[in-house]
Formats: sequence, structure tokens, C-alpha cells
Amino acid sequence: MTICIIGGGVVGLNIALTFAEGPLFKNQDIFLLEKERFLGHHTSTRNSEVIHAGFAYPPESLKTKLCIEGNRLTYELLKRLNVSFKKCGKWVIACGEEEEYALSHMVDNAAKCGTPGLKMATTKEFYDAEGSAHGVTSAAFSSTSGVMDAAGYIKALEVALSGHPNVNIIYPCKVTDVDNVGRTVVTDRGPIQFDLLINSGGLWADEIHNMCCRNEDFQVCSLFQIVPFKGEYYTWRKGKVKTMIYPVPSRFLKQSSSDATLVSSMGIHTHRNTAGELLVGPSQVKGSADKKDDYGIETPPEVFAKEILKFIKDVSAVDLEPAYAGNRPKLYKNGHPVGDFQIWREGSIIHLLGIESPALTAAPAIAKHVMSLAR
Repeated sequence: MTICIIGGGVVGLNIALTFAEGPLFKNQDIFLLEKERFLGHHTSTRNSEVIHAGFAYPPESLKTKLCIEGNRLTYELLKRLNVSFKKCGKWVIACGEEEEYALSHMVDNAAKCGTPGLKMATTKEFYDAEGSAHGVTSAAFSSTSGVMDAAGYIKALEVALSGHPNVNIIYPCKVTDVDNVGRTVVTDRGPIQFDLLINSGGLWADEIHNMCCRNEDFQVCSLFQIVPFKGEYYTWRKGKVKTMIYPVPSRFLKQSSSDATLVSSMGIHTHRNTAGELLVGPSQVKGSADKKDDYGIETPPEVFAKEILKFIKDVSAVDLEPAYAGNRPKLYKNGHPVGDFQIWREGSIIHLLGIESPALTAAPAIAKHVMSLAR
């Protein structure tokens, strides 16, 4: 049996490792194809590197289920692979009555999700932990949240896979077509026959899906489109913030819309990465489908400073320096945004679309879910 995985990001690599180590597939030929010259070049290493707890998504969603499970599995895997991480916890704060309502709503949502480690805290507890804050009237603390070295994680996964002789990681190798009848992936480095194909193409998973829909034996071919939503980050070298602080997600506010693109939007926050660098971000800027690899920073620092000034003292735009940007693969179906992961099997192909945040955290759980569909 030959298993072909398209996409060498954190999810594709976790799928390959799960299949390589699983009792049903560990002796099967596994090919992982990545179109770039580096693994994890796009969304996997262009994000906050935060390990999420799973309290902000709808209770019955795949994002919630796989994030909560993935949180535990990710810490286990990072330890096993000797990847740097900090289980530092995360503060979620409210400033004023309206946001206090939203924070209460978020905590109720976490209870429905069964999220461990999230509890309300006193403002004294918050200010004792973060002396540079101001204006915070209510706070909650998530003890299972943390940060990781995402680039180190990608490299460690590649090294782990190199120990399996049946795993072949090929890059750069761009998929140009898929023949699902003949079970052949056409690439710029030649064709590959498959028994099971896994589309984990991230920002380009919609294009892979459309390639697979060209043949008549697929019963349903919905119009899927992935639109990049850019998240930009600034470095604040003079900042004294010690903790990870998130504003309460705007979707829990009373007047919040039901826009599905906001499900994974946590707002502009502050955190330190594993190297101790203080970052501010991300923004959420809707792009166009033809600019999935556009990583230019467009949003001026004044926007970030204004948001952070709501709960942190002495923030000045002139102290913020551009760091990096990444694109979230937001999924649209027939022109309407889809807020949850979409993972399903059609014949000999498993598709993963809309695999945005919290996919970095959920990746090992996503891999287990994909394996369950492969059996």
C-alpha cells in the first residue's frame, strides 16, 4: 500500500509520523510531498507559536475537540522530540462592563467545551503577575496554554521521520494534477501512484481539492476557496510585559456578528516567544486568493499600539518594529466562510481544508483523526 501526503507543514508531518508509527500502516510506503524548498515554510512557522487550550471555539466543533486533545499530545510530542517550549499559561482579560460580559460568556463556553485549566482570577492575581498592565477589570487564566519553537518543531518532526525507512519526504515537489481514477499524483518531478491520498495542502488545499474533482466519479464537488487572512506581528524590544495577555475574543461580545471568519480570531495580544522576544499581534487582514504567499506587513504600528494601550501602559508606536507576517487559510464554501476544520474522505482521498489556528496545537490530534478515516 502506498500513502501519499500533500503538504509538508506541521499537520502533514504529524500525519506522516502517526502513520509511520501506527500498527496498521508502519510498514507501508509513505510519500510526503512539499512544493517549497523548506518544510513548514508557510502557515506552520508564520504564526504566534502559541499552544492553545481550546476554550474559544464552538463546543461541538472539530476545532474544540482536536485542540483540547492536541494540547495534551503536543506537550508530550515536544518533550519527546526535545523541542523548546514554555507552559507559561495565558491571561484573558476584560476592560469594562461590556468586555466583562464577554469574558463570562467565554468562560461558560469553555465549560461547555470541557476545556481543562481555565478559571476566573481576581484582578489582584492578574496585577501581581503583570505590573505593566492597567485598565483591566476582570481576568481569567488558562494554565494549559504555552508557546513553542515552531521552526524547531518542524525540524524535529523531519528528523523523527528520517528514522523510518518507509517514509520518503520529497521537496521541492509541486503537485500539478491528481488522477483519482488512476490513483496518480502528477508532480513536477514525475508521477506517483497511490492507494490513499491525503490532501494537507494548507493555503493551497482548495486547489488540490479542485484537481481531484475533475473526474466524474466524485459525487459532490462543492465550490471551495481558501482566502488568505494575513496576521502581522511587531516586536516590542523596550516592552516590560512578562506574561501572555489576550483581550477577550470579540466574538463573545453582545453585539458580535456571526461572521465565521472570527471563530479563530483572538485579537491583538502580547506574548514572549521561547527566546524571550516580546511580540505584539496578530492583525487580521483579508487578502486575495492570488496572494497566498504575500507576507508584506501592511498595517502600521499605530494600530497595534492603540489596541495594546487599552490594557498595557506606556506603549508607543515608535517602539514597535516589524517582525513577520503569516497567512491563515480561511475557508469559504460557495462564497460563505466556514468556521471549522473540514476533514472528510472521498473514495481514496482524504481532504483537510480550512486548517488554520489552532492547527499548530491540534496537529497530532488531527493526525489521529485522519488515521481513523484511513482505516
